[in-house]
Amino acid sequence: MNTLLTDRIKHYWFQWAKRRNAPGEPQRLENANLYILPSGFGWAYGAVLLTLFLCAINYQISAIFLFTFFLAIIGMISAWATHANLKGLTITSTEIMDVPRGSPVAVRLFVKSVHGQRFSLHFGPPHKTPQPIDCLPEEGKELTLYLPSERRGCFTLPPIQFYSVFPFGLFRTWGYVFFDKTYSVYPEPVSPGFWPKAVSSEEGSNKISQAGIEDLENLRPVSNPWVQVNRIAWKIAARGQGWYLKTMSNPEGRFWLFKLDDLPAMDIEQKLQHVSYWLIEAEQRGLVYGLELRGIRTAFSQGANHLKQCLRQLAAY
Repeated sequence: MNTLLTDRIKHYWFQWAKRRNAPGEPQRLENANLYILPSGFGWAYGAVLLTLFLCAINYQISAIFLFTFFLAIIGMISAWATHANLKGLTITSTEIMDVPRGSPVAVRLFVKSVHGQRFSLHFGPPHKTPQPIDCLPEEGKELTLYLPSERRGCFTLPPIQFYSVFPFGLFRTWGYVFFDKTYSVYPEPVSPGFWPKAVSSEEGSNKISQAGIEDLENLRPVSNPWVQVNRIAWKIAARGQGWYLKTMSNPEGRFWLFKLDDLPAMDIEQKLQHVSYWLIEAEQRGLVYGLELRGIRTAFSQGANHLKQCLRQLAAY
């Protein structure tokens, strides 16, 4: 019950905080989306100040008054400096890669300071161990945030918190950035110990996507292209780069369709791991392949984009 209530409070808090951020990229930390409170040391510092102030009033000692006001000024300067250390940061999400389950998700960020260098910053998902930034130069710096991938699926990038207690540790200022980006954690590839049989060339050739055709074509320079007009690479010819004929890079005409039914009876997660292995291995071998899940087949193709599409289907299964 307490966990449910805590999760609901966190949800409403982040929804409220997100509305205070401008949509799109880069995300920028300004007065409207920065928050500041005393740190644990800051609360103790305030308690000491209050004690000194009460003693000064009670005993009417001018030196204690002077010392108390001096410490109070230091506290005010600390609050301003801590807030200024985050204000004006711009953060852009440059890349996020899909990963197999168990591998860290690398989120690449570019962080830039509008007003000079920044020191002793920390960033990471809320309530997780943060990563430090000792010094951020004015021209900016590329950072990599690592997220855990404990379970398979498709996920939205969580809020990323930046915070600082610099320079004296009396105050903690923080802000959140929100990126509407997704990533997938696909099953960890595990070899089943065998390789499935290829499907018939007729079945495969009838289901190659147009994008797949382009991926499977090689270019061969020729002096007389008119003997095979239908194979001329017209786009290259239009640019004045010579005459080329498009030839298929799958001369054997062999195609592979990977299905869960091709595996013996076992746990569904194990089956997904084996199919993940087949997909990655087929791509590394330069094979032409497709995927069938729940009776729905992808087109036969190859290439990084095709592999990514297939692995994402496994992640979402």
